[in-house]
Amino acid sequence: MATPIGRIGFAAGVLGTVGLLAALIAGREWMTPQMAGGAPAAVGSRGQSVPGGAGMATPVVVVSAGVHRFSDGIQAIGSVQAYESVTITSSVTDTIAALRFDSGQRVRRGAVLVELAAAEESAGLSEAQASLAEAERELARFQALQERGFVPLARLEAAQAGYDQAAARVETAQARLADRVIRAPFSGVIGLRQVSPGALVRPGDVIVTLDDLSRVKIDFDVSETDIAALTPGVAILAAAAGQSLEGSIESVDSRVNIQTRTVRVRAVLPNPEGILRTGMTVTVTIQSNPREALAVPEIAVLDRPEGALVLRVAQGEQGTVAEAAPVRIGRRADGMAEILEGLAEGDAVVVEGINRVRPGQPVRLPGAEAAGAVPARS
Repeated sequence: MATPIGRIGFAAGVLGTVGLLAALIAGREWMTPQMAGGAPAAVGSRGQSVPGGAGMATPVVVVSAGVHRFSDGIQAIGSVQAYESVTITSSVTDTIAALRFDSGQRVRRGAVLVELAAAEESAGLSEAQASLAEAERELARFQALQERGFVPLARLEAAQAGYDQAAARVETAQARLADRVIRAPFSGVIGLRQVSPGALVRPGDVIVTLDDLSRVKIDFDVSETDIAALTPGVAILAAAAGQSLEGSIESVDSRVNIQTRTVRVRAVLPNPEGILRTGMTVTVTIQSNPREALAVPEIAVLDRPEGALVLRVAQGEQGTVAEAAPVRIGRRADGMAEILEGLAEGDAVVVEGINRVRPGQPVRLPGAEAAGAVPARS
């Protein structure tokens, strides 16, 4: 049976061994990779250590920090409307004599689209014109007689009134006849026709639609908190049908929707190829505060709890090395990160091999020796 003194001695020995091991481990932690005789370790994107080759430069790919275009984007979902749109209908009740268009056809302003039966109106116009010619002859006869003093002035004035009435009846007949011819009010694209020749149409009956799609309007809702960025002329980008088109804000509604706390915005953009059609849904990006700013690819940025950093490649005492450069990031767009602080234009940053490199470690660029690959920083 072990004595108390024996047990105390055994415990002391165990504690001493543990302490010695702890001291060795702590010393190992403070040693550099070269002192420990091992290979240098690299720091991964999440802070983990990655072994590297002893005494060898790690191959990396770099890019230079350069200027990129950014804007403070606000995104919304919008609906497309033709810049001008109308439903072609008749203002009178009559039968269709002829249709002068095809579905999907492009027409110019003033082009004849529909002709209605107009035999009665044509006859009425001929009668009115005949009456006007007679009244004109009567007026000319009384003017000649009045100049010679053969008729009183009142008789001449009565002849003038008869002429004016006949002229008005001609204008009325012409207007009735014009109602039987329907013309395009503006240039645009014809939709699908809804009637056939010989059909009886009444006021309000849909004959066809006409849309001006050379440019379109896009209506979308934006939060009231972003109203300050919504001014006429601000650029927008509309994405639909796999393509993007640029336009600008035309107007902002004067009222905020009290239920949704949003404001309706209307943008206008050119649509020369007719990509956008009435009723389509598009993703709208408002490009407010456009600017040119220093940027690097997003893959070069290491996000850490203490802040973002990049590995900048520079010429050191022992050749080309990677050094940690803390940066302040602005917007991120199109795979690029805006650099507000921490880099200068032309600085080379690591974009490939970043997980194999740690700050201060020698690196090698493709097609270049480690020494002299990157100019020394001033």
